[in-house]
Amino acid sequence: MENTATTTETPVSVGIRYGLLFGVIGIIVDFGLKVTELAFKFSVAMPVSILVWVVGIILAHRYFKSQNGGLMTFGQGVMISIVLGAISAILTGTFNYVYINFIDPDYVTAMRADMEAWMSSMNVPEEQLEKSLADISQEKLGSVLGIGKVVLGGTIGGAVLGLIISAFTKHKLPEFE
Repeated sequence: MENTATTTETPVSVGIRYGLLFGVIGIIVDFGLKVTELAFKFSVAMPVSILVWVVGIILAHRYFKSQNGGLMTFGQGVMISIVLGAISAILTGTFNYVYINFIDPDYVTAMRADMEAWMSSMNVPEEQLEKSLADISQEKLGSVLGIGKVVLGGTIGGAVLGLIISAFTKHKLPEFE
């Protein structure tokens, strides 16, 4: 008699695995955006970051389904996405902290100058300009609390993307066959 043991992965283990993988990929992409100064361009940086996450979540769901007989519930898909988002955010948040404080200490100043120039070109009133620029400072962006903000945002972003993507990638066993 042959022993046919199947290895099943849990949503958390897959989320951790792909969170680490796409956290590293996210760091590489983020570093590339920072070096080319495209990180200041919201219309470029945001879609690229979201694309990395979407690809990561889809690949994590495909892996999970391949390890579990092609099955994945909606809840499992969302759990994978939340864990992936949190783990990758820990890595990218830590990278941003190191980058802002040690690799390029002038990054926040450059970001502030770019934002001020853009807002001035849009004829933003002076009081609104100062209010918006107050949040762009070395103390706020370069603090350890910044990592926590990124992790919270990554977890929420993973949940939102997970809700959307899992609706399409789920595949559960039909209840009545």
